[in-house]
Amino acid sequence: MIPILSVEELGSRIPPDSLPFSSDGETLAEARIDLALREATGIIVTHLPWLLDEETGEVTLPLPAQFADTLYGICVDLALYRLHDTVSSSEDEREHYKSNLKLLETIDREHQGGLAGPDYQDASIVEPSEEENIPDTRYWKKGELI
Repeated sequence: MIPILSVEELGSRIPPDSLPFSSDGETLAEARIDLALREATGIIVTHLPWLLDEETGEVTLPLPAQFADTLYGICVDLALYRLHDTVSSSEDEREHYKSNLKLLETIDREHQGGLAGPDYQDASIVEPSEEENIPDTRYWKKGELI
């Protein structure tokens, strides 16, 4: 599976000394980093299978705009967790990992069923209307029913 982020994109999102180096101490351990990114992507698509293209089985890029930045951040967090995971990970690291998984579940619920709770509609299409000055933007809008 092609990861959501490349090694270079991961490196641009975190402090430079956060990534592991190879045994020579001078070059990044790119194979290990790429594996962590693929594993992080696998965790994400396990929770969000609708991100996969039905024909290719790969993640559909670009990611949906409303979730893209969050998913990139989660991919970074999960990859770093995989890179730095030890048998004795700190309680904070484990809690951060769990909160990322909960956020993935929230994104899936949001994508699948919309908002929940009293006085909320699940989802509706905003129809363009020149009379009401509503532009044709072709997106889903969620909110309270009035």
